[in-house]
Amino acid sequence: MSRSVIRVVLIVLAVVILLGGVIGGLCWWKMAKLKEELVQGLETAIGAQVQVASLDLDLWRGELHAAGISLTNDRSSAPWEKGAISQATVRFHLVDVFSPTMPLSVDVSSWSLVLTPSSAATSALAPSPVPASKDRMQVTQLSAHDGSVEIDLADNRQVLLQGVAFTADDNGADVWTTELQATSIKAGSLEAGASSVQIRSEQEKADFSNLRMACGQGIITGEGEMSLDGAHEIKATLKSAEVPVTMFVGVAWQMKLSGQVDGTLTYEGNDQSSSAKGQLALSHAKFNILPWLGKVTALVSLPDITDVEVDKATTDFTWKEGKLELSNIDVRKNDVVRISGTTDIDPTGQVDGKLKLGLPSTIITKWPQLQEKVFSVQLEDYSWTDVHLTGPPDHLQEDLSPRLIAVGMQQGSGLLDQATQKAAELWKSFMGK
Repeated sequence: MSRSVIRVVLIVLAVVILLGGVIGGLCWWKMAKLKEELVQGLETAIGAQVQVASLDLDLWRGELHAAGISLTNDRSSAPWEKGAISQATVRFHLVDVFSPTMPLSVDVSSWSLVLTPSSAATSALAPSPVPASKDRMQVTQLSAHDGSVEIDLADNRQVLLQGVAFTADDNGADVWTTELQATSIKAGSLEAGASSVQIRSEQEKADFSNLRMACGQGIITGEGEMSLDGAHEIKATLKSAEVPVTMFVGVAWQMKLSGQVDGTLTYEGNDQSSSAKGQLALSHAKFNILPWLGKVTALVSLPDITDVEVDKATTDFTWKEGKLELSNIDVRKNDVVRISGTTDIDPTGQVDGKLKLGLPSTIITKWPQLQEKVFSVQLEDYSWTDVHLTGPPDHLQEDLSPRLIAVGMQQGSGLLDQATQKAAELWKSFMGK
């Protein structure tokens, strides 16, 4: 081989090596820029400070591995405070590195997020969120698993979600569909197990459907929608089936009520206010909130219904700004007692109940003074009287006992002579003896 040929081959090899070095260096430079773009794009999109402990690139597999990611919210209008991600993998196609747009899929594991929805109440006064820049990188799929979410509400209330996982897909035209799951949800007395929901979000609103929350042996289902701009209007319809009533009431009531709830609830709210209304029916219901009622029924030789399963317990309700109003109350223990009326419970737990108590007329007619002075209204084979309840759950006061005592004094011992010995003892308890 002549020297000229060798020289040509060496020149070609040198050019190839040089071109390879240039191309390789350019690729690595693009990857370095890609790392910066990803972090900057994330900061711009969510309006937060982003810190990443480590970024490792696997160019040939088209993967960028990030670890130790911390997020700190910069927007006062955004209802979240901070977040952390242990591991994240960004996947891309190598051929897209030099393309005008670069589709990405992101997978996140071992993550946590702290939300403070109460801050949304100031959104009307805060600057409008900064829209994400039109970056060439476009996330088309986002998945996450092994997550936790803490939602801090007003009055030290908190919602905790564990085992959160979701998959979100970009359907184009700014429409995303998300499948969300959680292994457990705790919100006050409500404790749900495996839960799931489907979400469809657009630029201005998000719809959720097929909500399912396992609660004890029961389940909560529902659907609704939320506006993503303006006052963030929310509308939702929920249904419960055989959910323990203790999951819906405060601690002060949990030892006084038992049973399973079947019912419907419609909710409407925004950044400034919220309200709900619906109907409830309790099966296998027992009540320990009216100890005086046992005295009344025993006084006329009827069974004490304290901690006894009733035959019917239904009510309508409305809730607004922490105040609960129960209407159309209908509680029945057949052939023993009926209770109807309304009850208001204010945000502090104070009760103001205007009830009607009915006892079988065939029983009340045996005590003419009781029928004339107290149970004077006859309706549906029952004799009725008004009862006013006031006070907190553990110290409810009623105005029926004084009227019964007055009748007993007017009638002398006649009422006691006709009652059982147990009734006499209960009468003495009315008198405080």
